[in-house]
Amino acid sequence: MSGPDLSRKRPRPEASSRPTTGAPAPALTEGDKILELIRSRANRGIWSADIKRETNIPQNSVQKQIRMLLGNKLIKEVTDIRYKSRKVYMAAEFEPSDEISGGTWFSGGSLNKEVINDVRKRCKQQIMMLKAATSDMIYKGMKKSDPNIMYTMQQIGDILQSLVIDKEVDEIKSTGKGDFANVPAGKVCYRIVQSSSRTQVGALASIPCGVCPRLRDCTPDGEISPRNCEYYKQWLGAEYF
Repeated sequence: MSGPDLSRKRPRPEASSRPTTGAPAPALTEGDKILELIRSRANRGIWSADIKRETNIPQNSVQKQIRMLLGNKLIKEVTDIRYKSRKVYMAAEFEPSDEISGGTWFSGGSLNKEVINDVRKRCKQQIMMLKAATSDMIYKGMKKSDPNIMYTMQQIGDILQSLVIDKEVDEIKSTGKGDFANVPAGKVCYRIVQSSSRTQVGALASIPCGVCPRLRDCTPDGEISPRNCEYYKQWLGAEYF
């Protein structure tokens, strides 16, 4: 019995079935490049002028691709409270950072006076009930009366500072006696300003400084300063009243 015919050659695979290792990846389209750049900026977003500069794509093409990305709901236009005239774009899956949106106290790029006034009222109610209270006591009291509130200690601190600047409450160290009996001596606390000593001051709910998320970074000659803050300029011109 004869063995297999080893002289017969195996059929060669078709060219289409050969692996295509090392094949170059298809080049990104202009729309892909722009989307990739916008996504890389996450919740900070990117100014339209920076898109043109960083991609080297002509301005008219950038605008066309942005319109398409907006139409396909892959990106969105957001308001940067620091530069309201700029068009800033962000990938649809991200929410603007507090630095961009202004955080809880801003809505659509403007101060949310209704929310601010509500929280100011709640803070004052807690102080009046306790006569004197620390920020922690005020925060806990608010949470106890309304467990659904979503504010943080930092945000309550912002509102308390606005009340201090408005001279509606005093920020003072406790003596541990009298009205301060609920607060350990030496601790910073808040007390309602007596009406006889209260001066007439415009409500800080209309002033950006008290609830600005960049307040700690604001300096007279810095990148963030009252000189280049359009909201502060508007307030000085009484545009918020």
